[in-house]
Amino acid sequence: MHWSRPSAKATATRITERPDLPKRPGFSRKPFAAVGVFASLTLLSSVAAAGPAASVRGLAQIVDGDSLEIAGQSFDLAGVDAPELGQRCMKRQRLYNCGDLAQAALMDLTAGVEVECRTVASRSGETTQPRIARCHADGYDLSEGMIYTGWALLPPEPEVALPESFVVIQSRAEERGHGLWKGSFVAPWEWRRGVRLPEEPVD
Repeated sequence: MHWSRPSAKATATRITERPDLPKRPGFSRKPFAAVGVFASLTLLSSVAAAGPAASVRGLAQIVDGDSLEIAGQSFDLAGVDAPELGQRCMKRQRLYNCGDLAQAALMDLTAGVEVECRTVASRSGETTQPRIARCHADGYDLSEGMIYTGWALLPPEPEVALPESFVVIQSRAEERGHGLWKGSFVAPWEWRRGVRLPEEPVD
């Protein structure tokens, strides 16, 4: 699926200011909005509840735009999907490696601060796979940060539902041309299925 900046805008039916969002260097503290529950933000049946929430804290090693490791444990950021390493997107008629930039964005959010990840779900029958977690860097929600910067997206079938306000955060990122929204791209879940931009070479 080919995405360009005017497409895929989330529909907001009711706007509410949120002045209580955590502040993080490099981010504006402007009010965000909240909308009614988005139909696609549901739990998938393939994800099992993780039971009592397990929390791990420490310096993070960033794997890619939505994955990290802390103290030898692997986590995927809950509810978001970022471009894969090696994935290319288009901006100003030129291809660029958006997977690497998404990884760099997550590095920026975690640089020099302790990260805490709380497991919220695990993948059924895949004990060796990263656990799905809500992660915070110095109190800042990393899933929210990646959506806000435009370097991650809300997938149509998320493994874990995020707060409904994230739909509007993504819409604002698109309107302001943050990250991926500055140009055109293939959604990460489609890219993994082999879909490519017309200009992108097939590996």
